[in-house]
Amino acid sequence: MDIIYNIIVALICLIFGYLIGSVSFSILIGKIFYHQDPREYGSKNAGGTNAGRLWGKKMGLLVITLDMIKTVIPMWICWAILTFVPFGDKPLLASTAQYYSGEGATYLINWPVYLLANLGSVIGHCWPIFYKFKGGKGVSAFMGTILGASWGLGWVPGLLWYFPVLKKTKYVSFTSMTMTVVASIFAWIWAILCMTNVIQGSWCYFPFYGPTINCSWHYALIITLMSILIIYQHRGNIQRLRAGTERRIKWMDSKKDKEKAAQAQ
Repeated sequence: MDIIYNIIVALICLIFGYLIGSVSFSILIGKIFYHQDPREYGSKNAGGTNAGRLWGKKMGLLVITLDMIKTVIPMWICWAILTFVPFGDKPLLASTAQYYSGEGATYLINWPVYLLANLGSVIGHCWPIFYKFKGGKGVSAFMGTILGASWGLGWVPGLLWYFPVLKKTKYVSFTSMTMTVVASIFAWIWAILCMTNVIQGSWCYFPFYGPTINCSWHYALIITLMSILIIYQHRGNIQRLRAGTERRIKWMDSKKDKEKAAQAQ
């Protein structure tokens, strides 16, 4: 019976995240304000990067922010319901503190099943049911997952890695793919340190938002699955990177770069 409950709740979290993730803000904004479908222009991708190229940096940043938020919301909703709403005499899900103290075994669910809402959201962002299964590449949704779940493991690869590498290479695709790999490595290192008791007790969830979101190996696995999915979505970019035809961004060019480009023309 416990297995059935776990499967049902896991599917609910996954489907809930998928439906929320299927809401494409790039397509909505494009059709409402610009009477354009971003999937028909530029890179033909319903993501923040293409939105920025079509409608300006501010609109691209807005799309990215909204796509990140739509991934965070279902995770926290699932976490709150499963952790606080009674199912009989107690909630279905053990808290993170109970998980690490060994009390989690007395609950019907003692693993962070709410993380499947994040995975579902990324899948929905890439293949939205509301838009004929043609969406973005999942990077913004991935960023929403790591930043919304962890201030430590998320901010390092999400910001301290992403922007310096992007400024150096000018390739959004390359930077995005490597960022997901770095985030996965960070997550696995922390999970292994906790599982082997190198880091003990409450310190295991130190890089997260307190004893809320569980930072166990489940989190590292979900992040890794997302990373694989995003790299798969960038297979066309990988071919262009290898051929040297991938498009570079220009809005991060320094003054010297702009002067050199002007002189070369």
